[in-house]
Amino acid sequence: MQPREDINCIIIEDESPAATVLQMHIARFPFLKLQGIFSSGTKALTVLNSEKIDLVFLDINLPGVPGNQFASTIKASTGIIFTTAYSDYAVQGFELNAVDYLLKPISLERFSKAINRYLTLYQRNSFVLPTVDKIDARPFIFVKCDRKTVKIFLDDILYLEAQRNCLLIYTESEVYRSYQAISEMEEKLPDTLFVRVHRSFIIALNKVKAYNSSYVVIRDKQIPIGRMYSSAILGIL
Repeated sequence: MQPREDINCIIIEDESPAATVLQMHIARFPFLKLQGIFSSGTKALTVLNSEKIDLVFLDINLPGVPGNQFASTIKASTGIIFTTAYSDYAVQGFELNAVDYLLKPISLERFSKAINRYLTLYQRNSFVLPTVDKIDARPFIFVKCDRKTVKIFLDDILYLEAQRNCLLIYTESEVYRSYQAISEMEEKLPDTLFVRVHRSFIIALNKVKAYNSSYVVIRDKQIPIGRMYSSAILGIL
């Protein structure tokens, strides 16, 4: 059961892939109304001071003023859910009276629990939102392909290949053709799951069957590793 009123929220996150994951999770809850995405607390000040913002998803590791410092400037009536890649900040986050602390990469199930905490602590409803079923918790992106926009689950993607003026997205069952730039898609995909190995290829890390210094193998496809990407990729693999 959802709250009687919409909950206005914003994301303050300087890493585009992490912001995209949060945006996708927020979209799964109709009562969460995203009012903006900002790369720093300073850029979010105008919205926080001029509009009614109920909930802030705040990255602790922000450029300039860190999120844990910026949190002290946010009025007490606004809930804060911290996000970060470092577990060392958890205790500090709760000392700042945060609603919850989410460690990246953030699953939909864990995100749902944080929303439950917000609803309970801020008494937005006498019923706690049910946890989203794990089967329904698969993250996805929407991609414009030819004349329609399609939902593509991230765990279905094998790799992406740039070919002249189009981008081919190879999945477990089919190939999608999009006209987005590969660099644009690289920004949208979580860097914990996908990595660019060549100017023309992005791969899903968990789909790699084998690799050497020159290429990776996904299914029966040998995907070249570009010279400028080689040292970073081999370090990850």
